[in-house]
Amino acid sequence: MLQAFDVSAAVFVRGLTNLKTLLTKGEAHGTKVSASLVEGMQDLAAQVHWASEGSKLALNRVLGVSQAPAAAASATTFADLHVSIDSAIAYLEAIDPAALEAGLDRAIELPVRGRTKTFRGDRFLIEFALPNFFFHLTIAYAILRNEGVPLEKVDFMGQ
Repeated sequence: MLQAFDVSAAVFVRGLTNLKTLLTKGEAHGTKVSASLVEGMQDLAAQVHWASEGSKLALNRVLGVSQAPAAAASATTFADLHVSIDSAIAYLEAIDPAALEAGLDRAIELPVRGRTKTFRGDRFLIEFALPNFFFHLTIAYAILRNEGVPLEKVDFMGQ
């Protein structure tokens, strides 16, 4: 039977691990962490930041852990990006699966465009946290592909 940890923390860890592979190939290709798809869109460093920090913030909401808003991306090197991802992975792997399961019934209030949207914990994971995570992961992949990094679907999906 699927548990909350399996469909959240474990999915985030797998995605972040695959993101490290993408970034390694991007760095070898000479891509800059400031690369973006279009003018005015958040850059690669920001996408990695929000994939890493967003996964932690999302699960903290389900766990009922109060938190300060995440700071904006400050990474300027690929090494910084890897440290951010490694930190997120360590945090996610240490989450107590039973505590996460218990948070599925928790009411989660999320500020969205000047109003507050309320989710039940399980709906929050499915309707917001997972899509948000994959948005940032996909944009990071797209930036790297746009920069000419030779990536394939298997790099995104992992082994």
